[in-house]
Amino acid sequence: MSGWKIELLRIVLLVGVTAGRIQSLASPFLKESFQLSSSDVLLEELITGPLRGRDIFLFVDEYTRFSMPTLPSDANTILMATHKGFNVGHYPNYCLRGSSYIAILLFSRTPSELFHHLSLSAAWNPTFLLLINMNATQSSMTILDHEVVQRSKHLVLLQPFNKGTINTFLVLTSFPFRARPHAAMSLWHKTYFRSDADLFLDRHPNMEGATLRLGSWCDDYPFIYLRHPSDDQCVGANLDTLTLIAAKLNFSYEVQKETQDQNWGALENGRWTGMLGDLVYNNKHLVINLFLVNYERWRDFDTTYPYHAEGFGFLAPLPPPVPQWKSITYPFTGIMWLAVIACTLIVSLLSALLPAVMEKDSVDYVRHILMVYGGILRQAVQLRGVEWLAAWWLSCIIITTAYTTNLVAFLTVPVYPTRMETVAELAQSHLRLTMQDYGNFVPAALKESSDQSLAALGNKLDLFTYELEYDPGFRGIRNREQVLIETYSYLSNLQMQYNATRYSYLMKEQIYSGHSAWFLPKNTPYTTKFSHLLTRLRETGILYKFFIYHFPPSDGQNQVSFRLTNAHARKKHQ
Repeated sequence: MSGWKIELLRIVLLVGVTAGRIQSLASPFLKESFQLSSSDVLLEELITGPLRGRDIFLFVDEYTRFSMPTLPSDANTILMATHKGFNVGHYPNYCLRGSSYIAILLFSRTPSELFHHLSLSAAWNPTFLLLINMNATQSSMTILDHEVVQRSKHLVLLQPFNKGTINTFLVLTSFPFRARPHAAMSLWHKTYFRSDADLFLDRHPNMEGATLRLGSWCDDYPFIYLRHPSDDQCVGANLDTLTLIAAKLNFSYEVQKETQDQNWGALENGRWTGMLGDLVYNNKHLVINLFLVNYERWRDFDTTYPYHAEGFGFLAPLPPPVPQWKSITYPFTGIMWLAVIACTLIVSLLSALLPAVMEKDSVDYVRHILMVYGGILRQAVQLRGVEWLAAWWLSCIIITTAYTTNLVAFLTVPVYPTRMETVAELAQSHLRLTMQDYGNFVPAALKESSDQSLAALGNKLDLFTYELEYDPGFRGIRNREQVLIETYSYLSNLQMQYNATRYSYLMKEQIYSGHSAWFLPKNTPYTTKFSHLLTRLRETGILYKFFIYHFPPSDGQNQVSFRLTNAHARKKHQ
């Protein structure tokens, strides 16, 4: 091929596709006899070349299935389907999403019907997607922008390229965060792409300075919250974490102080509300507030790997100290007291009966009984005639010495009754349960629970409105009438902010414990990027450091400086 043809080809490529990196295209044409690949051998070169050893899911339309070249029979496991009438329900999920199969889509006309069908299902999301346009008269670069196509983490388009004697394919991909997302990689030749890593580039090496919009609510201590009610700045452990990830991936973010519908995030009548609804309907990119992973959220959203485990805790009133006068009974257990009383009565009876049987004369019963009780009180008496009582006196000295020693300790330190630590103990107590009414799933879950203790708690649960903040809950705790339930870390913060450590404690048992994650729109191709970095920060202990940093001191200082900002309707942690 002559030199001017090479230059013309380079100009055409640069003008036609100006974004992305373009490999040197001159070397294949240095010799006149060099032949580029055509559609007749393209599939064979792909399957025996970069896709060697990989399972293939091949889609063909009514035009390409008749003109499709012969496929190698022993190279891979190949599933084949047609565009028309394709139904995702007929295939297992591992064929439709993930990296088990490489999806190859052959088409001669824009597969609008197939794309429309795939867009209705969240199941379609192959990690590797290869688009091959078999129609040289039709440009298909706009297909790269389709939402169904953009779901894939790795994406390649092979577009026919005919110029003079050159009959081959142009290899393109898409970098969605760039100003010009379409990028030409090279002309196709099997020597250029020897492995799948050569063919499928990382489309998200970084975010190219993009701005991500958070679906957030700054009332989720310590993960994301307002530094002060009069301050518009949101801070928190998760924001600190996101800042590190943003520096690594080269993006910025916009924080939303509260949701538009004043809801936290729940599935109501088949529609998501709050922050999760922002991901679906309001073009938000990420939710970093505390949400537990459950089936509905996993089904409808992308989630990162869990980074935090937490459940709902109970803040109970401290039981009152036992009256001082009752301390005289605490040196011994109940069984020990019964044993002492029983032994005293038995010895008293024996001391009265034995002399009567042995002497057969008049016996002073009162004297003998008083000698027995004198041992208890350690009063000096003469044991003439009843020397056998010496063993009783020795036992009394040991018992009274132990009692006196323990009594000193109990009189010095206030004695508290045993604290409740389990759900079963709480259900059997006289205390009622209280919770802020912001649409959480817990009230309904408690009442519908098959567990007897949880159902009992649901039947004695009192809800108070969000306008009152948490004042009614702490009033009930101070009056020793109610126990407050809330997510554990948030409840810890409430205890400190209300300066309630003097009269309340956190029970050990939690309910509805689960793993927390960040949420992104379903089939977001860069979810794994966030998951990987978030997991690394957790494993190195940085997340824990941020979490601890945002807890205020527990010594009562600055208790008034921060007031809770839940002055609006919200539906939290559902």
